[in-house]
Amino acid sequence: METVSSPLSDQLAHISPVIVVAVVMALTLVRFAVTKMQDSWARTIAEICDTVNFVLILAYLVIRPFAAEAFYIPSDSMENTLLINDRLMVDKFSFRLHPPRQHDVLVFVAPVEATPERRDGINFIKRLIGLPGQTIQVKAAKLTIGQETITPVGAAEGVDPHAYLRSRFGLGPLDSIKFFPDHILINGKEEVRPEEIAQRLNQLGAKVILTPGQTLVDGKVEEELYTREDPGYNYPIDGKPLTVPPGHLFMMGDNRNRSDDSHMWGPLDERRVVGRAAAIFWPLPRIGRIP
Repeated sequence: METVSSPLSDQLAHISPVIVVAVVMALTLVRFAVTKMQDSWARTIAEICDTVNFVLILAYLVIRPFAAEAFYIPSDSMENTLLINDRLMVDKFSFRLHPPRQHDVLVFVAPVEATPERRDGINFIKRLIGLPGQTIQVKAAKLTIGQETITPVGAAEGVDPHAYLRSRFGLGPLDSIKFFPDHILINGKEEVRPEEIAQRLNQLGAKVILTPGQTLVDGKVEEELYTREDPGYNYPIDGKPLTVPPGHLFMMGDNRNRSDDSHMWGPLDERRVVGRAAAIFWPLPRIGRIP
């Protein structure tokens, strides 16, 4: 799931411009009504109306549509780069000067087919992996124990080796496992070497070969230090690279195996891009630029 009900602060941040205009008009009428009065309280109300209108117009009708907007993270699809409930500032202005760049983290209006509700207007956030004209291919991680190799066969077949190890190690569905040639990394901190994997799988002495999953752009393997897990799936299913069509972008979540992204619903029409996620501004310990 990519969307959840947002807290009140986020609902206020995304108030419809129609509502903002209606409030501004109502406050303007109040202001003109009280200016005919000579009482000091009337002048105070008029000043408050002017101040509120200025803030509303600047924030909702100037800055938000054209420069920047606040968003929050509702799911774990971008971990560990972005965590659930992170608050972000999204830069809209730079896209008026240049197109999106590879590896940018983008907020976009999700395709209808990508949303559980099958409706438009829902925002997703993912990383830009492939630009128009580039080829994309994803190769699943593999785990070989003795003579047995565990790797997904297709979209509905096979076993994701990450899920296999979680099950055999007694881990939960939210625990992450990332493959490296000489070890696996559990939850970003616990290294487990091949010999220990064999022992924990009750196959002491069996040879364990770890093949990390790969994302290839134009045939070159991407170095993706930002991912929570390497991919546990093959894409496209037929094994042939996909060429990103003109005017489209290939988007993927950093939490590769828990992300509803282009490997499920295809390249994104670049006209749906809202802006680039520039920085985290809340919570305080996580303030900083988004890599």
